[in-house]
Amino acid sequence: MIVQSQQTGGLLAPLTAPKPPPAPPRDVPDWRFDGGTAWVYHGSGHNALARPVILSDGFSPGASNVDVLWDGLENGAFPFASTLLSSGRDLVILGYDDRTASILDNAQVATACIQRANRELRGDAALVVGGFSMGGLVTRYALARMEHDGIDHRTWTYLSYDSPHRGAWIPISLQSLAHFLERFPAMSEQINSPAARQLLWRHVAEVGAEPAEDPARTAFLAELRRVGWWPRRPRTGTGPPRGQRRRGP
Repeated sequence: MIVQSQQTGGLLAPLTAPKPPPAPPRDVPDWRFDGGTAWVYHGSGHNALARPVILSDGFSPGASNVDVLWDGLENGAFPFASTLLSSGRDLVILGYDDRTASILDNAQVATACIQRANRELRGDAALVVGGFSMGGLVTRYALARMEHDGIDHRTWTYLSYDSPHRGAWIPISLQSLAHFLERFPAMSEQINSPAARQLLWRHVAEVGAEPAEDPARTAFLAELRRVGWWPRRPRTGTGPPRGQRRRGP
């Protein structure tokens, strides 16, 4: 399932934001990986992982924050997180120590999370895996790479929301402005971060630079093609899942 409302991919995320209310307590210890953390909430009616939905964080400065992520999932126009849990699904929120790091590096965290979920899973339900913004690309690559390497990810559905699959788009004038505003170096750092260079359809590294596809994006797209471009086994909204050995959600 692929939902896309814009192409920015969150690359112009605010540098500061109001502090959200704390996320509810979890009855499961956090899953800690090299480069990230997963926060696990069991669904209604069970106290073990039974019907997991893994949702990956996207692009933004610094590390993922579970309070911010829960607030975004729950306290908008629709209480998504609590509705998901009340339906009996488990929610696994996947975050990263550095959300501007290479997509390929954070995909290793996603892979570790998928493998941990399969080890913890009780029963024969398959996984739902995806993410928001850049998180959709992180999990897309992770699943495709696992298939390419012969690793059974046991994922029935892949989903993404507002992920820049065709490249993130930020007007060149805004990218140049970010570099021009020397009093706010964090803006320029965001634009020139590894993840932004991989995501942006056209990139400028400094004021006056010629817009072009960054070599980091060229290399990322080549790697994505090498592993199959898309994961083939899960349902993605373009056709039924193939080759699944576990039953669907």
